[in-house]
Amino acid sequence: MPEMGGMPSNDELVPFFTFEDIDHALENGEFCCYLQPKCNAETGTIVGAEALVRWNHPKYGVIPPGWFVPVLERAGRICHVDVFVWRFVAEMLGRWEHEGRNLVPVSVNVSMMDINQMDVADVIGGLLNEYNIDARLLQVEITESAVAKNLPVVKDTIRKLHARGIVVLMDDFGSAYSSLNMLKDINVDVIKLDTKFIELSDENAGKGMKIIQSMIVMAKKLHLMIIAEGAQTKEQVDWLKAIGCGYIQGYYFYPPLPVKRMETLLAERADGRHYWDMSCDYLHRDHVTVNGRVLLGASALAADAFEILADGLAEISRLNVATGEYRAIKRDGVIPDPEVDEFGAYMRAVATNRVVHPDDAGRFFDDLNLPSLRERLYRQETMLGIYRSEVLAKTGVVTFAVIPTHACSPSNPWAVVLVGQNLPIGLLACGDADNYRRDSLTGLLNRNAYDDDLEYIQATHDQPLTVVYVDMIGLHEINNHLGHAKGDSALCELADAMRACFDDDRIYRVGGDEFVIVSCNHTVSQSMRRMARMRRDFLEGDWDISVGMAESDDGGDLPDLINQAEIRMREDKKQYYVNGGGKRQLRMLNNRLENILVRNDDMKMLLEYLNVRYPVSFIVNLNTDTQRSIMVPDFFQRMLDGHDGSFREALREFCRVRIAPEYQEGLLRLLDYDVVRSRLKSEGAVQCGYVKNDGERFMLTILADNRSTDKTMWVFERKDLPYGRAGCSMDDGTPPLPILRMAEIIKTYKRI
Repeated sequence: MPEMGGMPSNDELVPFFTFEDIDHALENGEFCCYLQPKCNAETGTIVGAEALVRWNHPKYGVIPPGWFVPVLERAGRICHVDVFVWRFVAEMLGRWEHEGRNLVPVSVNVSMMDINQMDVADVIGGLLNEYNIDARLLQVEITESAVAKNLPVVKDTIRKLHARGIVVLMDDFGSAYSSLNMLKDINVDVIKLDTKFIELSDENAGKGMKIIQSMIVMAKKLHLMIIAEGAQTKEQVDWLKAIGCGYIQGYYFYPPLPVKRMETLLAERADGRHYWDMSCDYLHRDHVTVNGRVLLGASALAADAFEILADGLAEISRLNVATGEYRAIKRDGVIPDPEVDEFGAYMRAVATNRVVHPDDAGRFFDDLNLPSLRERLYRQETMLGIYRSEVLAKTGVVTFAVIPTHACSPSNPWAVVLVGQNLPIGLLACGDADNYRRDSLTGLLNRNAYDDDLEYIQATHDQPLTVVYVDMIGLHEINNHLGHAKGDSALCELADAMRACFDDDRIYRVGGDEFVIVSCNHTVSQSMRRMARMRRDFLEGDWDISVGMAESDDGGDLPDLINQAEIRMREDKKQYYVNGGGKRQLRMLNNRLENILVRNDDMKMLLEYLNVRYPVSFIVNLNTDTQRSIMVPDFFQRMLDGHDGSFREALREFCRVRIAPEYQEGLLRLLDYDVVRSRLKSEGAVQCGYVKNDGERFMLTILADNRSTDKTMWVFERKDLPYGRAGCSMDDGTPPLPILRMAEIIKTYKRI
């Protein structure tokens, strides 16, 4: 009997195994993993490895997978062994990290059976958490044949893996007929050339090399890493290097190795560095000496820079600003995992999870919409945005930076997205300090500025000081009765009034309806006169304020001074309600609400009258492709429902089904929202005439909403066309009569 770990001799027959044999082996710890290194073709440096299962049979020695894996695959039981390998590798990487060993990423194989029987991303993500492993260290290989069998399911699995920061490799690339077609449909990070491409004969060598060279060129254009499998001779390695293949996995460098042998090799590496992914290894041959160690210069610098960035940031991702494709390179657990790979969906998930505070969400969407990003990044300009954040009910600051690659252009539209949470104020100040310190609604100084300034004032100010604490009474009732837009308007009116009367003082919005004024220039009596003028000249309508003041001759204990002012404000507010102020306010709000309801009834009658001439109208968000219906017939609503609310797709179906063929082209041009934006910006309105299949004539008018760059109104009007063809617009710049009429309708609609 051979030793444990030995290979069976040539004359020793290995029998077929039963399920019971395999189950017993799993329980008895007879399975293990070998690691086959992936190497830099130029230097031979180990930059990764693939985990391969082996059976350490007590009688037959080390049995390769070909003897038992087919049995498990045919029976649908391969998942047990695959999960064993995943756990083995996770435990090994966790141990290497704990022992301070040199690290390289190790890939594990995932079969179609695994994908069908479990949530692969959830299982592997659980192992990463259990063993506290960086996601960059454990990679996943999915065979091309598995992708071909069920593309939608595999795409979803890859999306979930990417959302966790896990690199995905397509294994055996070129072994199936649909390889190139699949590359456009799935987002893998690395492709591994099938061994068959390396096994060239004299007859097919010329053609085979050209095919491989074309694949390498294509992979580079798609920003994909490429690894050649199966190279066994120096001749094969030399021609792979000659045609640009940077990485090789094969017996020429190393066969599959026991873990102990792999640990020894990594400990003996010339550069002594971690390689978190192969993109840190730039194929440079120059070695430099740093602190007595030999380092591969550019590679070491890249690894250092990446690890420094990764430590200081919550997320690092790549963004294609042309298509919106979004790939997470590194994401920690601080920011919720949105599990999406499309930038628009990612932004919506970020806002929904309150990574960006709702009050800053509008500015966030405006800053990071793809058209404006393209415009800036193609000019090699970086976009930096700083927003309030509320993750896990904790208020903080989140920073988004979108940085162009050195060649960012329409032909190479890739950029890097860096997301930092609660970065140091000094770093934030270098980027956009005013946004960090300003309330996005009122423009006043916010809580961040309040906390920073109070510490400074307390430490430096020893002159008389007055604090005014202001509370807006009835904001909750205004929001409930008249809507949050009216409440926001009231807050802005109060902010404007305070600016007008306390223009030379610091004014902070410290809560939803609370404000603090810190004055180094006025006494309490002077502040009371200013407050009286503010109430008389600026404050009238549906709300009032309660006020408390406190002063100190020498600046004193500022927190205590603020506390005194707040207590007096609470007393003033209590007196307001004792004197019946709350009841008066509710009566005013009820009267306003009744007036609005009456006007709504009037508007309903107007819309019913207009419905004959304007049967279809929507508010369409060009950024999210969503719509809010104003008037919509049942048939179009069914189209919207059939396309999950996508206005673009519903309009495409409407055009195909209901519009006369000769008018379809003009209407379909409006499905390009960038064209619509451009025309609205230059012309103020877009019009397109068309004829339905039944001969009825319509005019579509698109109007911009001055409240948002993304929101537009689309109005379909029954009328005779004034033009000879579809898609025409006025040449003299004069708004056509329908636009003027619709403008008046919109004004009426907005007033309500």
